Amino acid sequence: MTDTKQQERRQRGEDFQTELRRSWRHIPNSWRMRISDQNSGTRPADDVILLRYINILVEAKRTNGDRFTLSMVRPNQQKGLYDFDAVLPQNKGLIFISFLNDTTDEAYAFRFIDALRYMRNMGTHYVPLEDIRKGQQLKRVILPIMHDSNGDRYYDLKGVEICYK
Repeated sequence: MTDTKQQERRQRGEDFQTELRRSWRHIPNSWRMRISDQNSGTRPADDVILLRYINILVEAKRTNGDRFTLSMVRPNQQKGLYDFDAVLPQNKGLIFISFLNDTTDEAYAFRFIDALRYMRNMGTHYVPLEDIRKGQQLKRVILPIMHDSNGDRYYDLKGVEICYK
């Protein structure tokens, strides 16, 4: 991958993370902590979110494609999301994914372990956007796109707490 394409991909991801962080401010009684890795590339996810009934380990991804692929999540992140989910019943390791291209602008959240189950059942290493949209074989939350008074983009995350508490 060329340096320019890699920079564009990284910037898309950082933009989505910024939008998500802005979104948590609209959720009452939420506490967010960014996970730092000091450039070692070993952090288990992007953020930890504490809500009244659930704790969320967040890995945020933005793609211009039409599927969530297992290769989007580094092995240490896969382990982190999987292990976090197993520690306490109120812990949820969630993927927040934004599909953004010329024709699509949608975002969803789903448990990483649910995506793994889906992939195992389907014999694939990806989840097509169409199946995420349908929400029949993979439980997911639609993240409606909002804009604040400054025109900054954020997501309505209320459904995440309701769905996973």
